[in-house]
Amino acid sequence: MFKSFYRNYLHEFMEALRGLDVGTQEKIMNELESARQEGRQVFVIGNGGSAASSAHWACDFGKGINVGESKRLRVFSLIDNVALGTALSNDITYDEVFTEQLKNYLNPGDVIIGLSVSGNSENVVRALAYGKKHGARTISIIGNARGRMAELADIPLVVESGNYGIVEDIHMFIAHVISQYMRRQSAKAAN
Repeated sequence: MFKSFYRNYLHEFMEALRGLDVGTQEKIMNELESARQEGRQVFVIGNGGSAASSAHWACDFGKGINVGESKRLRVFSLIDNVALGTALSNDITYDEVFTEQLKNYLNPGDVIIGLSVSGNSENVVRALAYGKKHGARTISIIGNARGRMAELADIPLVVESGNYGIVEDIHMFIAHVISQYMRRQSAKAAN
């Protein structure tokens, strides 16, 4: 029984990987590289497993892409400050937990990356809408339901699956491919 489930999951995962638009991933990488070169900030947001992935993205792009004295990317996961997140959620509403933080930090030209399976996470949708209104570049990486995040993103990347595990697995696959490529480019520039 488990072996059958495993094979089916692996098959769906591989199909979703094969369906990823490499050109869109390259656009995301170019946006992140431009932000790094220009000193613009990048904010990564999500809920649940996507929140954990946003923290992982901030780690990989905040540390993992750097070689020696390479230019640094100013990247932050807005889920990481538990005290602030719970204060905003309790005193205002969880729907505004990311938007309220962006009001403190966002500058025109900064980048917001929203991770979601449904594409309809209200707090991420509101943060992307706020970002667009205030001159941010917006990216969404979402499952095949697309949701409102697809419309709000300057660069939407759709993972052709509705399985939350597969979409979240691919959130990390994308982060690792792009961050490792950027690290390789940093190493070349350092030599």
